[in-house]
This record gives sequence, C-alpha cells and structure tokens, in this order.
Amino acid sequence: MTQPPQQPGFPQPPVPPKKRSKAKLGCFGVLAVIVICGIASAAGSGSDSSSSGTTSAGSSKGAGSSQGSVSSKNAAPRQSTVDAFKAYVKKHESAKTQEAATHITKVQGADKNNDILDTADIYTDYTGGLASADTGNAKLLASAFADFQASRGKDSKNGLVTVYNADGDLLSNGKY
Repeated sequence: MTQPPQQPGFPQPPVPPKKRSKAKLGCFGVLAVIVICGIASAAGSGSDSSSSGTTSAGSSKGAGSSQGSVSSKNAAPRQSTVDAFKAYVKKHESAKTQEAATHITKVQGADKNNDILDTADIYTDYTGGLASADTGNAKLLASAFADFQASRGKDSKNGLVTVYNADGDLLSNGKY
C-alpha cells in the first residue's frame, strides 16, 4: 500500500512511540502481586513466636530429652478468648451486657490482627433473627467486644465483629 504524497507546507505527522509488550507488563504485574501477598502474609503471622520458642528450647536440651514436653504441660493454660471476653464483660460492662454475655458459646478470630481486614465472630445461643428482640443484645455484645479488643491492645483500623445466633444467622455486627 502506497501512501499519497504529502501536500506541500504540511509537516509529516510524528510516528507514535511503540507500545510495550503486554507480556512484559504481565510479568511485572504478577511480580507485584507476589510481593504484596508476601508482605501481607508476613504481617499477619509475625506475632506468633511462642511456638517457635518452645521448639528451640526443646532442641537445645537434646532431641531425646522429654523435659521439653514436660515443661510445656506444666505451663499455665492460656485462657480461651470466650472466657477472657466473658470475664471482661463481667468486670467492665453493664448488667444488661453481662446478661447478654451468658449466651455466648464461641468467639473466633479475635487473636489475629493484620489491620487490612480483621474479622471476629461471636456465636450465641440466641434463637431470634435479624429483626428479633435478640438483635439489641447482639449489638451490646458487638460494642463490648470493641471495648474488649481495645483493652487488650488489639483494636483494629478495619475490624469487623459479627454476632450470630444458634443457627448461624447474622444478628448484628460492629466495628472494633
């Protein structure tokens, strides 16, 4: 294909720059995603050093020694999150919130924070749904949980606590 001759007096249009290959951009995109995922996983798992400390203590005494396992059995058992939350509510919250806390059966996700998207779940034995009378008590529990996390120094920039009924249906949620 031949191009028509240029008219005199008009400059030839500039040649557009070559575009980068999509393969090169794709490689950099994949590399960026891998780096971001690595940083996020390192931030989320950085605070759990207690298990590696016992492993190194047990290995320094010798591989065949049973003293490492005996010392971990004699250590005081860590209080579960449910018990710690109930104890906090009993000591610091109102009588109505204390009554609501007697319905808690399980607290999950309260110990791991990464400030990206922190979620905690409170399971109760309430039987009502989202528009029931139990919703007010669930809202009290969500609010008390925010105070509980702040008292432990585990409050979050993006924390979301969700309260569920006995069937696993949503009752309430709140920020912590």
